[in-house]
Amino acid sequence: MATQTAAGNATSWAFMAKAEAALARADLVAASRKGWHAAAYGLRDFARSKGWRYTGFRRLYEVSDRLADKYGDAEIDSLFDSADALEVNSVQCWDSRAGVEYDLRRVGELLRRLERLAV
Repeated sequence: MATQTAAGNATSWAFMAKAEAALARADLVAASRKGWHAAAYGLRDFARSKGWRYTGFRRLYEVSDRLADKYGDAEIDSLFDSADALEVNSVQCWDSRAGVEYDLRRVGELLRRLERLAV
């Protein structure tokens, strides 16, 4: 199971790198999409590593809630809200560059917290 988490972290950070590259090109839609995927794969792989039920992206909200409750860290839900904002922006493209940068920073913090909890 630890390998799955490590692979998930690598996948998530690879998506974050792509998000940053897209942001540097001022492609806010791609940056948002890649940031969303970074969070989604991070939560998915964390859930799988713990043996939690996961059957698709719609379950990410349950995983986020469960993480916040289990580890007593309500900020996890708030950090995931930023990923959700990125997902919406990847379709609607109504957020500013500053908003996308903010949400990407928060997704990075979510990934760092997942890494600490996976140990």
